[in-house]
Amino acid sequence: METVTLELPSALYTDLQALAAEEDGDLVALLSQWVKQARQRQSWLRGWKELQTLIEQQGGLQIGDTKEAVVEQMRKTRQEIFEAEYAHLYR
Repeated sequence: METVTLELPSALYTDLQALAAEEDGDLVALLSQWVKQARQRQSWLRGWKELQTLIEQQGGLQIGDTKEAVVEQMRKTRQEIFEAEYAHLYR
């Protein structure tokens, strides 16, 4: 394994060592975990941006421009779901 020397302010190094010790690990393992989490977050954010772009390209969510229109659309959707999934239980 190739290694790299990293210079940090001593106070930061001390804080990082303390964090690693609290988790019963070493500093390298802690930093590796943080890198993995940062990559997962980046991947999630990319997916989120792609979803936003797709919604914009498709003309938006089309649920209404006002609070009243949004509420009305939600009521309509809830009624459609009820009719499709549960209405037969009450007939």
